[in-house]
Amino acid sequence: MLTITRPTLLLNEKQCKANIRKMVDKAKRFNVDLVPHFKTHQSAEIGEWFRAFGVESITVSSVKMAEFFAKEGWGNITIAFPFNVLEIPAVNRLLERNVAITLFAVNGSTIERLNKELVAPINVFIELDAGYPRSGIPTNSISEITQLAQLIEKGAMTNLYGLYCHPGNTYQTNSVAEIKQIWTEGIKKVNTVKLHLGELGEGLKIRMGDTPGCTLVENFEGVDEIGPGNFVFYDLVMNYLNVCTEDEIAVAVACPVVAKSAERSEIIIHGGAVHFSKDHLFDGKEQKFFGEVVILEEEGWSSIIDGIKLTSLSQEHGVLKATPEIFETIEVGDVLGILPIHSCLTANLMKSYLTFDGQVINHLEKL
Repeated sequence: MLTITRPTLLLNEKQCKANIRKMVDKAKRFNVDLVPHFKTHQSAEIGEWFRAFGVESITVSSVKMAEFFAKEGWGNITIAFPFNVLEIPAVNRLLERNVAITLFAVNGSTIERLNKELVAPINVFIELDAGYPRSGIPTNSISEITQLAQLIEKGAMTNLYGLYCHPGNTYQTNSVAEIKQIWTEGIKKVNTVKLHLGELGEGLKIRMGDTPGCTLVENFEGVDEIGPGNFVFYDLVMNYLNVCTEDEIAVAVACPVVAKSAERSEIIIHGGAVHFSKDHLFDGKEQKFFGEVVILEEEGWSSIIDGIKLTSLSQEHGVLKATPEIFETIEVGDVLGILPIHSCLTANLMKSYLTFDGQVINHLEKL
């Protein structure tokens, strides 16, 4: 067994690679290009696992992340975030290194700045909002989208590459059928935009980007590329949505037990909001919780233990509420595994991974 003395993010390498293989195989089966989002793992080593499965193009969520992965030899990178014009000099440095860059656009002023200040051409996605009002132009704003497309095509440094949609409302659903319906409607709306663009729309790529849809949907007609990220680890949100099985979750936080309260049937662990974030779910009784407990094993962990949950977080403290029977089986000095609600945030906070063969894998934020 590994020696754990403080909160540690454990990575099941075998399961992680199985998750990658499954998505790569699915993309091939449906003849769509997989451009995986690396924001979940943010690791050079895990990136190499993708490369071993034939992945050549990647997605990131910041210029900083693009710089990191460009240094690791990735030459085709999409920055999936409404572009921040203050980072044009950093993008120029990437272009000077012959990195192919694709950016997101949602307004004309960004395109005007790019065409004035870039040192080499880039591809541009118009980000569309098909029902998840975070960023992107609403798909029914045809005139606005058309004007932006014309401006992009007019520019010497901007090439209109495609239309992008992240149907993030799939994360807020109650059923697999609802996830599939959101995707069906989203694809229809995006393709309607493409049709309305006429000649401008000819040859444009359509990319969809969420893990629930990319995992569950079996009809990719009208989609050219997919860019999911969370699937590399999955997490409890994905499990509760029936997107993944419990066994497919590839990360768990190992947390030492530091105190017990018999009066409250509570167990205190070293593992708080600085390790997990404060993302949460609700159980069947509508009680908020921040993680599920597993027992660590030689090469992984057990199934989720009934009768105990991570119910409260402060900065460093985690409080587990347990049944009397479970409470008696756990001692101060034990190390418990906690499956995270949101693996992307947990990985970003923990900043490194430990595999079961003792390998430390660093995260971008650790370097």
